[in-house]
Amino acid sequence: MKFTDIQNEVIVKYRIDICNGEKCDNDWHRTHAHIRERKVCKWKQSNSIVSTFTLLHEIGHIENNNSKMRRCEQEYYATVWAIDRLREYGVLDKVSDKQKKLYQDYIHRELDRGLRRNGKGYPTKE
Repeated sequence: MKFTDIQNEVIVKYRIDICNGEKCDNDWHRTHAHIRERKVCKWKQSNSIVSTFTLLHEIGHIENNNSKMRRCEQEYYATVWAIDRLREYGVLDKVSDKQKKLYQDYIHRELDRGLRRNGKGYPTKE
């Protein structure tokens, strides 16, 4: 199965609207999700594990929507959701250690940011 096949399948399965950014009311330059609209914006489809992981991560935000979660928790659970889907498709082993580290570092940066702002009750890095 090609990565684009997986991408197209999950877009249909999870009812995701893909937007090139024209439908956005913001100026974000990165891939992002609009939870209520079930929309992923500024994602570039390519036949790669990176493109697939990125899409699944953004869909993970939509599927794990909980406004009470802190940003680091939202990022963590969206990543876990994406990893679970990659495992289901049998392509988790295609994700490079570098890619995994990028997501882990992003989660840790969000955690550190919350702690710097005197946030209480944050989860540990473990």
